Amino acid sequence: MNGLHGKLIIVGLMLACLTLVLRAADSEEPWNAPARASRRANPKTADEKSIATGKEVYVKQCLSCHGDTGKGDGKAAKDLNPKPHDLSAPAVVAETDGALFWKITTGKKPMPTFENLISEDDRWNVVNYLRTFASKPAPAP
Repeated sequence: MNGLHGKLIIVGLMLACLTLVLRAADSEEPWNAPARASRRANPKTADEKSIATGKEVYVKQCLSCHGDTGKGDGKAAKDLNPKPHDLSAPAVVAETDGALFWKITTGKKPMPTFENLISEDDRWNVVNYLRTFASKPAPAP
């Protein structure tokens, strides 16, 4: 009896640990930029040139994970955990330019930091391009 009892305890502990691991994997903590970073103003005007430059950078650095329209459905996304965020989602659209810039700059696994990969100006241009992913209101009937 003692051997069976011990095995049952071990199996029970293993199941409890597995449950905790799965819950931790499913519950992604919110990724909030520091208040100071969120308040930072975008020095780049969101004009055609900035948005076009942002798109060029996005295509080279972001598209493989975030996809053509920022939905997080790029070819590399299937292999990532956590999955890339939908950049057109209301929560992302509600982020300030400063918060988005900070997130691009610092990264969060599996997304790398782009501080040394993309110039500061081009990170701001990417922010301006990301704004084009926002859901457009439906046309009036």
